[in-house]
Formats: sequence, structure tokens, C-alpha cells
Amino acid sequence: MRSTIHRFAGTVIAGITILTLTAQPSLSAAQVKTTINGDENIVADGNVTVYRGLSPKQLAEYRKSIQHQDWEATKENPAFRKLVRAAHGGKEVEQLDAYSRAKFWEDLSNFLDKVVQADADAQKLFQQGSVGAELKALIPKIEAARDNFNYDEVNRLLAEFRNKHNDLQQDLAKVHYLQGQTYELQINYPEAERYYKKAAAIEDENPLYLNTHAGILWKMGRYAEAEPLFRRALSIGEKTLGPEYPDVAASLNNLAVLLSDQGNYTEAEPLFRRAFAIREKVLGPNHPDVATDLNNLALLLKTQGKYDEAGLLFRRALAMNEKALGPNHPDVATNLNNLALLLSDQEKYAEAEPLYRRALAIDEKALSSNHPDVATDLNNLALLLSDQEKYAEAEPLYRRALVIDEKALGSNHPNVATRLNNLASLLYGQGKYDDAEPLFRRALVIDEKALGPNHPTTVLYRNNLNALLAKKKQ
Repeated sequence: MRSTIHRFAGTVIAGITILTLTAQPSLSAAQVKTTINGDENIVADGNVTVYRGLSPKQLAEYRKSIQHQDWEATKENPAFRKLVRAAHGGKEVEQLDAYSRAKFWEDLSNFLDKVVQADADAQKLFQQGSVGAELKALIPKIEAARDNFNYDEVNRLLAEFRNKHNDLQQDLAKVHYLQGQTYELQINYPEAERYYKKAAAIEDENPLYLNTHAGILWKMGRYAEAEPLFRRALSIGEKTLGPEYPDVAASLNNLAVLLSDQGNYTEAEPLFRRAFAIREKVLGPNHPDVATDLNNLALLLKTQGKYDEAGLLFRRALAMNEKALGPNHPDVATNLNNLALLLSDQEKYAEAEPLYRRALAIDEKALSSNHPDVATDLNNLALLLSDQEKYAEAEPLYRRALVIDEKALGSNHPNVATRLNNLASLLYGQGKYDDAEPLFRRALVIDEKALGPNHPTTVLYRNNLNALLAKKKQ
């Protein structure tokens, strides 16, 4: 039986758009999966095209050369091994599967692309000046440091150039952006946010910098700060690209994700539907990006209790991704997780449990055992077990999910509040009120700060704490 205490399913939200400085035509940006509010998997993806820099042919050739680097030789580099451990929850290089290795290598290659792009842009801007030549001479040093995974040296070189030429605003914005990318690759979100903010302040009409700054704020749970940036980026994209461009669909999706996280479902729904319509028209009905939009719209319908329509969309998205990406892709795990959530809400536990377990197995293999998406899978499976009063099996899953998210996202992230609330709910259901109370209090403090005192989730946490305090007085 469900407790009167409110708990939350583990939402895996597959990431807000990672934007790149790309030459025309735009290249696909690497997707980042992250969890928000411990609810369903909302996926935000896409990129913004900046029409300047390397030609498509040059960039394609350069990326091809990077892809042919020798993994076996590179993996012995100490700095590289340290970076792998930081990105994969302590795993060594040898423990990465083929998918994780390819994804990690792609992220690093994308970073170098941005450095080369900045060089090309600088040459166009300062073709006749000494600064362009200086930056051009600096690029090989940055490349060498990056290829050796020496990010301290990359940071030093960029900082040195920035300090020397502080008056060169447009080029300085690119340097700040690159600095932010470096810190984001190192999973140092506060420093990444600091530099993305500087880039956006210099070029406040550039959707690349606005979206990137908003995206890192979203990752950090600072939704109120991210919202106006997403809105501004969307407005600029609609004005410059037109209302039916794929990048506009990505911006619509990102803003809708944020609004959903803030409990503003009424405004989010038409944005999700518009993003879906644009991408289905431009990309075709079976494209993975269309599956993303179906998934997100279905989540919203589920929240509104429209289970039949949501179920149809979840199953369609799952079938599309299994066909396009294969049965063991993390996006398939996202679809499995969300369909299982719907079945759980309908108390169809026997149907939901194997889907949760399959999603967990996929993510542990593809993403590592310490990834936030794994925490979401653990949380959801624990909820299912709790509903069946299998408390002894559920509790260690909740605790493991909490440890993962505290390490990966920081102790003040809304996802951590979700884990605390759910673990406290389990303890409350067993009559362990003294153990549950500090967890409820900590969850409430986190969400009051991150989401505000009137957010629906914050209100529920406050009600949970009050219910416990009333119970203790009886």
C-alpha cells in the first residue's frame, strides 16, 4: 500500500542541449544525460549553428583525423587516465566498455574542434592585426596540451591570452567559452558556469553562449536563473533562423524541460508539442530526436493523469529507439524506465519490475555503476519494491542512489533531495521516525533553496515533514 507520505520516481532527464561552435552545416552535438528532480527521463538535445569559421570540408577532415588516434597508446597517459576516472565514477580505462570509450573520445574530440574553430574565427576577425597572429601561434600549444590531456596547461594558456587582451571583446568571449568547456569536461560545473556567464555577458545576442550558460545552470539545479536565458536564446533563434528550424525545436524542448521541472506544466505542453511537430516534419517520423520529443510529451501527459495517451507515446518512442539505436543503448533504458513508471502508477507492478531491472542493467553497463542515471534506476526499482512492502530489499537501493547522486551532482542538488525524501519515506513507513526526520528536513532545505518555497515539490516535502512531526506527537 502507498504511504500518505509523498515520494518521487527517479526521473532521468537526458540532457539539455550541448551547443557547439560549428561551421555550416551544423554538426550533431554530444548528448549528455543527467537527472533532474528524480522524475522521468526528459531528453533535451540539439545544437545551434554559428555561420562562420572552418569550412564543412575542413572540419570533417579534421574530425576524421582525430577519430583515427590510437586509443591503446593514449590510454597509458597518466593525465588521460585521471580524466577517465573523474568522468566515470572511478573506473579505470580498461574497465570502459566500447560504448563508453567511444562517447568519451567523442567528447574530447569535440573540445579540440572548438579550439580549432576559435582559431579560424580569430583569423577572420584579426586577419591584418598582430592579435590574430598571436592567437594563431597559441593554438598549436593549446592543441598539444589538450592532446596530452593536460588541462591545467590549457587553462594557463587561455588565461594568459585573456589577461593580455582583455579589450578584445568578441574574441575574448570565445576564450571564455573554451575555458568553460574545459571545466565542464573536468566535471567542474561551478567554474564552467563562471566562464560561460562571462561569454554570454560579452555577446548577449549569441544563442550559443546563452544556451550553454543556461544548460550548465540547469545541470546545477539553478532553474530560476536558467529560464530567462533559455527564453532569450529561443527568441533569438526564432528571429534569425525561422520558427520551424531544428535548432528552434531543440530550444523549445529545453525550455519545456525547465518549465516542467518548475511545475509549470500548462506552459510546457504546447512547447513540447511544437518541438515534436517541427522535428517530425523536418527529420521524419522515425528519427531518434522525434522519439525524444515523444518521450517528453508522454511524461507531461503522465503527470496530468492521461495514462492511455502517455502509454501509447512511451511505447512508440521505445520501439523507435530500439530499432534505431539497438536494444542496449542508454536512450532505450530511458524509454524503459519511463514506461515502467507509468505502469507503476497504475499498480501494474509485475509488468513494471522487469522493465526497471532491464533499464538498470543497460545503464550500469553503458554508463558505469556510479552514473546519476543508475541512481535514478535504483530509486525507481526501490519505489516499486517499497510499494510491495519489500522494505529490506528497497532500503539499500535508496541508500546507494543517494551516495551516487551526492558524489556526482553535489550535496545540494534537487536530485539529492529526492533521494533523501524517498529514503525518509521508507523509514517513516516502518515507524523509524527519528531516523526519517533529519532526512526530510535536509530535503526541504535543499529544494527551498534550489526551487523556491512554493514549488510543488518543495510544498510536498514540507507536508511530509509536517506529517511526520504530527505523527511523533501522537
